[in-house]
Amino acid sequence: MHTQEQLQEMHSEHAEWQNKIRFYRSEISRLNRQLDEVVLSKPPQELMATIEHFQNQFTVQSEVLDIMRHDFKQHENDIEAGQSNSLKPDVQLDDNHQTHVERLDQFEKIFREIREEFSSFLQREFAKQF
Repeated sequence: MHTQEQLQEMHSEHAEWQNKIRFYRSEISRLNRQLDEVVLSKPPQELMATIEHFQNQFTVQSEVLDIMRHDFKQHENDIEAGQSNSLKPDVQLDDNHQTHVERLDQFEKIFREIREEFSSFLQREFAKQF
């Protein structure tokens, strides 16, 4: 059985995850607005494939955030059940928690790469305009 302190720590990490999801949603919105500005500037046709690539990446990352938010909420429910002395095995709760930590870390790594790639694209192709 987890101690109340361990469960409280998991709950605290979960709250941090939700804050990160809100931050990344905001970042995706900001990047989409920048991309909209690029499209409105009537870029050369040869850049349209790259622009589409970024649109797709932002959409995919937004969908990943939706799935993680849902899964994290389910995990939060399990943590709360653990605080109510649920019969859910500790090992399963710990494994799920570690899996979510790793998923968020992986998302952050991929998102940083996409954001850096997009920033380089803007600087290279549109430095004078943006």
